[in-house]
Amino acid sequence: MQLTSSRSLVVLRLSSALATLLTLIQALLVILTVTKVAKLIAVHGMVGYLSLLSMIVATVAAFVWFRRGGNKGLMMHAGGVAVLMLVQIGLGEARVVWAHVVLGILIVLGAGALAMLAYRKPGGAS
Repeated sequence: MQLTSSRSLVVLRLSSALATLLTLIQALLVILTVTKVAKLIAVHGMVGYLSLLSMIVATVAAFVWFRRGGNKGLMMHAGGVAVLMLVQIGLGEARVVWAHVVLGILIVLGAGALAMLAYRKPGGAS
């Protein structure tokens, strides 16, 4: 398979976009909880696990794409965001609220940047 039609790049694009969407949904769930519209912290946590799973898929896809001649930076970016998500889950379980909030904002930005970078790479479905 040629790099210009790499399925792994397509998977990277889709899974990083999904992770970005899920992290934005998490932010919305927290806003609804803080404003006392609804108590959705449990759902926030479940969506967090789904976003971690999506980022793990993105990391594996980035690794496969890198091994076929793709960009090492995308692989490291995806892996870094996945590690941050693991730390984030630990902070949430430990109820370290402010560190959890700050890291959450950084994760949303990191996941969004990964998706944008993946979609800017040549090859795959545009």
